[in-house]
Amino acid sequence: MRALAGAEQRRAARRARAVLEDVPLEPVSTHHLALAAGCSRFAVYRAFRAEFGMAPSDYQRLLRLRQARRLLTGGTAPADAAAAAGFSDQAHFNRWFKRAYGVTPGVYQRSAR
Repeated sequence: MRALAGAEQRRAARRARAVLEDVPLEPVSTHHLALAAGCSRFAVYRAFRAEFGMAPSDYQRLLRLRQARRLLTGGTAPADAAAAAGFSDQAHFNRWFKRAYGVTPGVYQRSAR
């Protein structure tokens, strides 16, 4: 299989991003992303990293964290926000939230009031 070139690589990455944005809470396989992007799963991974600076799974996690942050700002309890944003448990959610935003979800929610 050949490597993707410039514009073709950007198109593949953007198609993959559109899939992730359409279903941010659903598990998306690399095979599904590859079909949507019209290339191999390895090519879509490389294209995505080159275009957006992160792996598709990291981007999807970022979308989930943004969703959870909106829920927290709206007053949703951290455990409920974690579940609604697709995290497997609250500890997993707390770890990623703190890594991304530098504070725990509870601290973020209290400061957003």
